[in-house]
Amino acid sequence: MLIKKVLMLPEIAEKTKCKHGLDPIVAKDVLECFSKSYIEKVGGENYMAIGLCNAGYVTIFFEYEAGTAEIKTAYQSSEWQIDLYRRKRG
Repeated sequence: MLIKKVLMLPEIAEKTKCKHGLDPIVAKDVLECFSKSYIEKVGGENYMAIGLCNAGYVTIFFEYEAGTAEIKTAYQSSEWQIDLYRRKRG
């Protein structure tokens, strides 16, 4: 998977910031540095990424098509997601 462009609609950015308390820029950064993230297909064109950044562990759900990732939601990772990341990324 080669992510060339990361998109986030304004309403998703607002939800990410207000509901989940996560800066939307952090979510974009995790996907832009996807070589450090664990990415798993969760159905159709939908993927889950878990990454470690300066804000801690972040989980992102996104759609991927033709080099473009469109973020659907992003939030601080739960314990099981952190464990998954550690097992898969070593």
